[in-house]
Amino acid sequence: MSYAHADHFSTVRGKVVTVARAVQQIQPSEDTGTQGGEQRPGRGPIDWLGGWRTGLVAPLLLLALAIGLRIYQQFFAWSSGLDSSSHAFTLHWRTVLIGGLLGVGAFTLVWWGWLVRTGKTIARRIAHDEEVRRIAVFWGLVGATSVTLYIEASFFPNQDGAWHQTAVRDTAFTPSHIPMFYVFFPLGITMTIGTYLYGRTRLPHIYGAAKGFPWSFALLIAASVTEMGQVAMNEWGHSLWFPEEFFAAPFHWPFVFYGWLAAGIFALWAETLIRLLGIEGEVAAGKTSGDVDEAAA
Repeated sequence: MSYAHADHFSTVRGKVVTVARAVQQIQPSEDTGTQGGEQRPGRGPIDWLGGWRTGLVAPLLLLALAIGLRIYQQFFAWSSGLDSSSHAFTLHWRTVLIGGLLGVGAFTLVWWGWLVRTGKTIARRIAHDEEVRRIAVFWGLVGATSVTLYIEASFFPNQDGAWHQTAVRDTAFTPSHIPMFYVFFPLGITMTIGTYLYGRTRLPHIYGAAKGFPWSFALLIAASVTEMGQVAMNEWGHSLWFPEEFFAAPFHWPFVFYGWLAAGIFALWAETLIRLLGIEGEVAAGKTSGDVDEAAA
């Protein structure tokens, strides 16, 4: 992480801390039906084991998965990954392919289903401190999505180019493709849509139904879907055009569009930061979230 990025993160987090502390000190009682209330010690909106926990745990789990797959490659890529017709390839690589697709698919269905199901019963009115906590969780999901996109678009692709410039491919399911195309590319779709579902069901003042579908998520989700769809074109090009691995190959060009579309992720930080400033103003004015909802209605 560069010093500029570190300073930016410190500034943004400092703003969240300032708003949350002001909310906790000044927060008046909310109307009946508002979700909020007291938090356990150490589990408040801005505590590391509270609102920021998602931003710590989720990226670490994703990095652990990527590092684990990379270590697995180190042991079995050269010894079992060069001949797709061999029993060793089936044992060590097709099992990873099938397990990865099934695992990501199961996780996606469970997580999306939970977000939608619980979103139907969650309180419509939320206290300011609860909204700050949810924004912190949302930022954690955005951070986890950023880690996923980095792994799928930089970490494994650079390794993939080196691998296919060295080893001749005899299948689309190579040891370098399986973790990248069939684990982390699908995870990119899982994380982008899942993050949107969280915002849609937990942050009504920012992404509620009345706000429409945001361009920020339209671009970000389009990026992850484009990246997954590009897999087919990539394999078609390498199978029927030329097998050599050149980063500037014409059928690699759509990967650039992915990068442009993924820039929509920066708007998510801005949209939620604007809401934090709004919360700060509401608290200073002595308004509750219920007052804001009634005024908007």
